[in-house]
Amino acid sequence: MEDAALTDIRAARPDDIDALAALLTRAFDEDPVLDWFLRPWSRRRAAHLFFAQVLADGLPHGGVRLDAAGTACAVWLPPDTPPAAGGIGAVLRSYIWMLRVASPFHISRLKAIIRVSEEIYPPEACYYLSFIGSVPEARGSGSASALIGEMLSLADDAGMPAFLETADPANIAYYQRFGFKVTGQARLPLGGPTLNLMWREARPR
Repeated sequence: MEDAALTDIRAARPDDIDALAALLTRAFDEDPVLDWFLRPWSRRRAAHLFFAQVLADGLPHGGVRLDAAGTACAVWLPPDTPPAAGGIGAVLRSYIWMLRVASPFHISRLKAIIRVSEEIYPPEACYYLSFIGSVPEARGSGSASALIGEMLSLADDAGMPAFLETADPANIAYYQRFGFKVTGQARLPLGGPTLNLMWREARPR
């Protein structure tokens, strides 16, 4: 069992973005959703550009968290910052950005990701775990668990639920350990993967 309580956590700073984008690029090296919409060549560069913008978008809201060793990172959006409210969605809608991230061949898939992400976002205010990842050599250390537990503790204190989605069925049992339950699925169009939608009610303190 991972001892997440021993892991130190801090908020990300602007000067962390490049390193954290590299971290998440490694963590999501075989992610089926990213594989589906990122440009088919120079995937690592495209992923780095994508995550750099995700991180820059999350920083002002205080939801980008990392462990002290810089081996794990989580991107949370608190209840007052739904993903559809500008930010990454607005940037990704620009044609130039889409060309850099998805190439002309996958722009329709990137547009579909944006649209589906907005459609599945719960109408109820919640904490949203947008991305979480750790470098391969740190998996099993408890760092990712600590990043989840920290924000869920804040959510419980506020009496707020939490939401995430995952395309990897192998991740479902991991998130269930924290109280998340599968509430539905969303199939990405154009032959894309299926997202498992997971919800967690606040726990009394």
